[in-house]
Amino acid sequence: MIEHIVIVGFGCIGQAVLPLLERAWPRAAITVVDRVLDNARQALVTRHGLHAIRATVTAANFRTTLDPLLRPGAFLLNLAPSVCSRDLIALAQARGAFYVDAGIEPWDYEADAQASHLSNYALRHEMLAFARGRETLPTALVAHGANPGLVSVLVKAALMALAGKAGMHRPEPRDRTGWAALARMLDVRVVQVAEYDSQQAPGYPRDGEFANTWSAEGFITECLQDAELGWGSHEPQLPPDGYRHDYGSGAAIALDRPGHRTRVRSWSPVHGPFDAYLITHNESISIAEYLTDTSAGEPPYRPTVYYAYRPTAATQASMQWLDDRAAPRVRGERILRDEIQCGEDELGVLLMSGRHGAVWHGSRLSVQRARSLAPYNTATSLQVASSLVAGMQWMLANPTRGVVESDALDFRPVLADAAHWWAPLSVQFTDWLPRPGAASLAFIDFLLDDPKVRPDPALLTLAC
Repeated sequence: MIEHIVIVGFGCIGQAVLPLLERAWPRAAITVVDRVLDNARQALVTRHGLHAIRATVTAANFRTTLDPLLRPGAFLLNLAPSVCSRDLIALAQARGAFYVDAGIEPWDYEADAQASHLSNYALRHEMLAFARGRETLPTALVAHGANPGLVSVLVKAALMALAGKAGMHRPEPRDRTGWAALARMLDVRVVQVAEYDSQQAPGYPRDGEFANTWSAEGFITECLQDAELGWGSHEPQLPPDGYRHDYGSGAAIALDRPGHRTRVRSWSPVHGPFDAYLITHNESISIAEYLTDTSAGEPPYRPTVYYAYRPTAATQASMQWLDDRAAPRVRGERILRDEIQCGEDELGVLLMSGRHGAVWHGSRLSVQRARSLAPYNTATSLQVASSLVAGMQWMLANPTRGVVESDALDFRPVLADAAHWWAPLSVQFTDWLPRPGAASLAFIDFLLDDPKVRPDPALLTLAC
């Protein structure tokens, strides 16, 4: 039983998760904290009987703002950009409260002159260092939205499906070592988080406007950061603009170009082969490290892991306003929700083996179904919101695990809790390759040279 839930950030995902929280814990009091409480947000506060605090949470005031709201057994949901995950975890654990977020956040993405210090590799490295010594404190689940988050659960389910296809009828792994060994035995060389968002909002974006199905601010930040990916042991060499990190686990590399200028080939059951952007994400690094096998007497093994994202046509058109490392031409932001008329968010994981073909496991959630399940939602937001709630359910059963990543979760109960919201879920096998004869599955075979292709303008006006 949860008595009190505190939501920092009452934007797209904060509003989307609200009906799911009320359904799961109808007696819980809910407090929302946001820098903006406009008429639309205030109407939700009144309709749902929430306690609302208008405040910009900063490094200077987060303790005085949030400490009075936290007590043992409460949940702190950090769903705001540029609100430091580590500081809020420390506060929540000191008060005996649980913590969950959808991505590791610093206080300010623009405060550090060296952008590499704010890469997902760096943020995760600092989070893991922070977590040491906290292993028995109240559970804090970090980076557990849809992706990063539930996709790490899907990877385990996909590994079991691929093992079944390959005739490997083995007991289900019980720990990281076992999962990494299974991935090695299956010769999994590539793990793509493959997403094709076909939700349509005809007429958007407007001139100078950045339109997106979740945080426009958050996605702009991701677009402008260096592309990052977990780096596999099968890779023959770094790509021309690739570089390694001189600290940490070494599980990932980065490219000296932003994600919105980096395109790769991907595949999904509905759309088949498609072009996508390689956008930096936490799970690219955490999954790669989780599946690293360094068994004695064996060469190191690791798959290449990255996020291949084809956003809505409206978002792709919005990306024309981005320069390489800045967004001075963006004059406004729009979160697409009620504007969406049709379409679905096809989100899954694509595991590609050098010996057993490939398997895609994921969701084909339509916007119509999302709206029928929960108000204030699109397909994109419901995938994130339901992952948060499934993670919270797992935390209640595992209350003193310290700081935890999605990769460490028991995948069956978490997937079972999310499956209703993500349905239809499907598993499909394929022999697709990024180009004919690319059996080695090297990253260079997926990488496309022309990063400036824009969507067909006709896609912005298609009728549903």
